[in-house]
Amino acid sequence: MDLHEGGYPMSAEAIRLTNPSARLMARTPRDRNMFFGFHDLCPWSPDGSELLLLSLPTGTCDMVDTTRPATIAAWNPDTGATRDLAETECWNFQQAARQQWLPGDTGQFVFNRASESGQCEGVVCTSDGAEARRLERGVYSIVPDGTWAITQDFALLAKLWPAYGYASLASEDYRPEPSETGLWRVDMASGKARMLVSLQDVLASWQGSGEGHFLSHPSISPDGSRLVFLHRFFPADGGLYTRLMGCGADGSGLHVLGDEKVSHFDWLDNDRLVVWARFSGGGLAKVRAAGGLNLPVVKPLLSLARKMTGRWKKRVLSESFFTVTFGNTQPRRRFGWPALDEDGHPMVARTHGWMVNDTYPDASGQLTLMLYDLQHQSRVDIAAMHHGVTSDDSDAKCDLHPRWNRAETMVAVDHCEDGRRGVALFDVSHIVGAGA
Repeated sequence: MDLHEGGYPMSAEAIRLTNPSARLMARTPRDRNMFFGFHDLCPWSPDGSELLLLSLPTGTCDMVDTTRPATIAAWNPDTGATRDLAETECWNFQQAARQQWLPGDTGQFVFNRASESGQCEGVVCTSDGAEARRLERGVYSIVPDGTWAITQDFALLAKLWPAYGYASLASEDYRPEPSETGLWRVDMASGKARMLVSLQDVLASWQGSGEGHFLSHPSISPDGSRLVFLHRFFPADGGLYTRLMGCGADGSGLHVLGDEKVSHFDWLDNDRLVVWARFSGGGLAKVRAAGGLNLPVVKPLLSLARKMTGRWKKRVLSESFFTVTFGNTQPRRRFGWPALDEDGHPMVARTHGWMVNDTYPDASGQLTLMLYDLQHQSRVDIAAMHHGVTSDDSDAKCDLHPRWNRAETMVAVDHCEDGRRGVALFDVSHIVGAGA
């Protein structure tokens, strides 16, 4: 594809290749905003011909804009053509509308939308956008065999963590009891949903207050037998407190895998996850949970610690990627250090031994796209991109969120140039040693 096609010239400042074996293959048209969302889904259609994206008018760049409808669109990177398929009021800048192709060769996709009653529902459509059926609740992640999905409370997130909720569902009057909110399992054939893990279940192992808590980021193991998710709340110190939780696909065996700070993660296999975390020990975790870091004598030190940057901060706070074993059957181990020395958005390949990852913007506004060789424990940087977001609202940031294609030879990233979002595709087949 000609990268100048559609009036979208390649900018040396916006995207700069840093590895001679990588190739920038295509970018979405410049006449609209287009992006995919989070790093845990594959945007490519089962046949690899199109990517399922969210499309927004130019000038859509602030959180207030998330109350407006967005378009679900398919983009063909070979021809540059786009097809508008549906509209939704349920989306955000971080995870879009969780639009995703159904597993297998079904020719169908699903996305989240507001129902007539103002609730979040999932809509299954054919490849041309025709509605096939509706689901009682929206979807988050779908099991690999496509029979069921897991979802979260997007209305509660809209209230407590707007960047990951849907503004169209926001209501100050929504105050569910802990037994009424949590994670639901959705039957993909019938559309019926049932509570799988409630917030009440999770709080049974929690010793602090239950105010302002929520569950998010549910992820299903590659074999579909297990589930992990995040239990979060904002303590008095102004930070984010997180527990990584695990359970069986039926909700049984609920247990804590990580406590105090847990960020982005992916499954290495059916037993292990790679997780960016801080395991500071039970003492600090209990102090934070109880609001102890909000004391006047502690606040200045906490502020200083949060302003620290670089590897020194990570050494002091013991933050890094770790391997965590489901069920805590093995000790957690530091992963990728020091090559992977900052938080990113990992996605592990299933057909070869590489992981794709990224960084947040550095002091100059540069984000780095990289690969990590799991066998040789080495990092290969692919490209540097400028964080061209024009909004001052951090919830409207544009992370790269790198994702493999189905053959795991190409990587798609979201990027932003002069306030306009787009998707860029990189061919990395010569680096990972997979077929082109």
